[in-house]
Order: sequence, then structure tokens, then C-alpha cells
Amino acid sequence: MLRSFVVVARTGSFTVASEHLCLSQSTVSQHVRRLEDLVGVPLFDRDTRNVRLSPQGDTLHRYALRILDLMDEAMTSVCGPPLSGTVRVGLPEDFASSRLAAALASFVQRNPEVELVITTGLSGELFRGLSEGRHDLVFAKRLSGSRRGYVVRTEPLHWCGSATAPRPVGEAVIPLAVHPQPSISRERIFDALNAAGRPYRIAVVSSSVLVVHAAVMAGLGISAFTGYAMPEGLARVEEDLPDLGVMEYVIDRQASLSDAAEALERVLVDAARGF
Repeated sequence: MLRSFVVVARTGSFTVASEHLCLSQSTVSQHVRRLEDLVGVPLFDRDTRNVRLSPQGDTLHRYALRILDLMDEAMTSVCGPPLSGTVRVGLPEDFASSRLAAALASFVQRNPEVELVITTGLSGELFRGLSEGRHDLVFAKRLSGSRRGYVVRTEPLHWCGSATAPRPVGEAVIPLAVHPQPSISRERIFDALNAAGRPYRIAVVSSSVLVVHAAVMAGLGISAFTGYAMPEGLARVEEDLPDLGVMEYVIDRQASLSDAAEALERVLVDAARGF
């Protein structure tokens, strides 16, 4: 019930939550209703378009996140055998440094005999490393229609510019800050602009998320980020630009994994779905 509640709160949709949880929408709705019956107060404010946490729901949400983390830790401690060995995981730079950091730190603390080797890079490079046997697991982005891995989260991709040094609206040639090939976001940016017939120029190219972020912050160009991976200091570009579609975050893995690698895979799935 708590997991369903937390995912509905995060996604703002019972339908999307059911997809993330691999449950029917009616089951997710039943979980939330049972939880509301238990606590005796409504946990969401609902209308025809939106599902938002009520004040009581917001309070419970903070506790629910802690309870689920503690429950996962307890089950691992009681039921899971001691894990050891080396796990090699490939992650996007922005997630390794922020969104997944707490989950990775918790895994290492609970499993001190596991050596965690983290490689960061662009998604195309990470998938190539997996194919060459250099990674056990990869958490990365893929284009819709690709068959790499399995989807753990979907997010719309947004045009982003500097929050403090916005470029002039309506500028004829759009300046871009992008990653080099192979890059999923770069491909999506170019495809969208070419399809719309919008002229552009490449202002900055870097494989580093930090460098692209700095370039956009300085107003040298615009780029594309998913909403929850958008670095601080950036803002969505409000002018009329072509839609960039949805970005899929997937986990791909070797066919055979150690117990430690399988345990980390479960941690990554839970962390990605819990943002």
C-alpha cells in the first residue's frame, strides 16, 4: 500500500503509477483506498485532471519514504545472504552524482564486502561497454523503440536554457550546447529541429554534463534535460520549439549476474522508480 501511495504521489497519476508498478490501475487505486481507510483521512486531492497530495498525504509521504527504505534494509539484512565480490555498473554522470547517490551509498554501507566499480559516461558508450563485457549492469537512456534493456522510468525531455542569462526570444539560429556522438539527447535535439525546419548552430560540444551545464548557464546555448535531471540554475525554454518527446531510462545487464550484482539491480530499479 505504501509503495503504491508513494508512486502515485510521485507521478501524479494512478494510470502512470500502475505502469511503473506493473500492477493494474484498479489494484493501485484499491491500495490507496485501503491506506486512506487505515489512516482515516484523504491522502490525495483529486479533480478531473490532477492528483495532488493532501496536507495529511504530504505528511505521510515523508514517513512512507523512510519506512520503505528501512523495510528494504531490514529484508536485506534478515533474508539476504552476505554479499561479496565486485560489481561493475555504468551510469550517466548526472545520476551518479545526484539522483542515485543515496541509493548507491546505502547499498555499499549494507554490503561492505562488495566492491562497487562505477563508470560514468554517455549512454551509447555505456551500452557499448556492456556489450564488450566491461560492465555487469548499465543504467542509461534509450530512444523509444530501442530494445536495449527494460524500462524503469520514463520522463519528458525539455528544452532548457539559463535561468539568469536567457537568450533573446525568437533568435533566428538556435545555439546549442550538446554532447558528442553517441548521445541520445543530441540525436533527439537534431531530429526535432531538422523535422521542424529550424536552423541551429552548435556552440559547445562536451562529453561532460558539467561542461554542458556551465555553457547553458552562461547563456552560450540551450540544451535538453529531463525534468528531474535538470541541473540547478537552468529553466525550461518557454518559446515555441519542437517537442522532444519522452526519454526512457532503462537497465541493461549481462545474461548471468552474481548475487551482489542482482541485489544492486533491484536497488537501482527501486531508486529510479522512487524519484
